[in-house]
Amino acid sequence: MEKLKNHILELEEELLKPEVRQSPEKLSLLLSNGFTEFCSSGYIYKYKKGEVIEESESQKELKWEVIDFDISYISEDCVLATYKLIKHDELDEKKKCSLRSSIWKSINGNWKMIFHQGTIISNI
Repeated sequence: MEKLKNHILELEEELLKPEVRQSPEKLSLLLSNGFTEFCSSGYIYKYKKGEVIEESESQKELKWEVIDFDISYISEDCVLATYKLIKHDELDEKKKCSLRSSIWKSINGNWKMIFHQGTIISNI
């Protein structure tokens, strides 16, 4: 379980990188067809293969920190990941911290995110 937990954490952290969010190829390796996100803004995002999450050409390093990361099995090939995300470079204090949950499924031997939700919280 610890090995899988570390692997899923690495995948979550990959999805936070601008160079991954701006690459259709890299995203298609991490997101399943039909991936859905309930964004912290209230927007519902539905991924289509070939899309990117961020259009910006900025490769600015984000100062985001994942804390309290854990996973639990939903089934043999599906896990729920939960954690807190702190955006250290966020100027708006009301948007600095969020609770995150993701569902990851092993598809043809590769773990792919099928669902994600972010909920802004007032503090850590």
